[in-house]
Amino acid sequence: MAPAFRDVDLAEIDADDLTCVVTYRPQIAALQRSIASAGVLTPLHLRALEGREQLQLVSGWKRLLACQQTRHRIVPALVYDAGELSDEAALLLAVHENLGCRSLNAVEKGRVLQRLRERFHYATDELVKTWCPRLEIAPRLDALEAHCTLTTLDEALQDSVIANILPLETALWIGQQGEADREVLLSLFTEFKLGQNRIREFVTLIDEICLRDGCRVVQIWEALELADILNDSELTGPQRVEQLRRQLRTRRYPMFRAHEEQFEAARRQLRLPSQISLQPPPYFDGSQYQVTFRFGSREELQAYAQKLLDSASTDALEMLLRLL
Repeated sequence: MAPAFRDVDLAEIDADDLTCVVTYRPQIAALQRSIASAGVLTPLHLRALEGREQLQLVSGWKRLLACQQTRHRIVPALVYDAGELSDEAALLLAVHENLGCRSLNAVEKGRVLQRLRERFHYATDELVKTWCPRLEIAPRLDALEAHCTLTTLDEALQDSVIANILPLETALWIGQQGEADREVLLSLFTEFKLGQNRIREFVTLIDEICLRDGCRVVQIWEALELADILNDSELTGPQRVEQLRRQLRTRRYPMFRAHEEQFEAARRQLRLPSQISLQPPPYFDGSQYQVTFRFGSREELQAYAQKLLDSASTDALEMLLRLL
């Protein structure tokens, strides 16, 4: 049978039953204004359950929340009789109604996949091949697992992902750490709007230090006094980020700072003109330097080439080569 269309009092709805709700962090301010002005224009989907007095919400949670906030008591609804709509059909109805009007965020996508897998035993292959594309997720097993795992993380991490503060893979990595370590890492990554490359660099440095030294993140944080840098009001945001980066790089590569100072001293001794750039390999972890230069005439090219040839016989060059 088709659902019955009727007006329903909010008291008839079990607002605490979120079985079919996949929405995470709903934004309802605009909806509240609309309902206050014109009422509820789209009916809720509700269903009766055996042995239950109140109706279960199938779809329309944001409308329900907005009505509660605006004290709008009567709502239009499509009501299914008990047994008319299965648990699986109810969830799918809720999911498709959401997909029809908006893109789901990463947490919501994970909720859909997790419920289909855990409650209705959908095969992994079907989730990857059918549901991942439907949810605008790459059809790969690792993407499926990542979104499902996201739903198990602290809400602070979930919020950071949907706010585009953290990439999903970084949030999952933080989620593997202990509670104190998670707090430290969140304070770092939420304080600054870091690009993905910078985030990956910080994650790599911290992870490699922990693995090499057998220590926890919070121990690194305390040993390097990174909290003092993070809270230094005399430094700009970019300056604090660079200071944090330098401290971590120095801890990861103990000889880096000394090598850097020796490199700068040797480069000054070479007295290269500003048009010639001499760069070491990253972290001095390599076997070659890189030289580039700019010229605008034959004479300049000859002069710079001669300067480089002259540098080949200096003690400063020997010092540079010993750093590799």
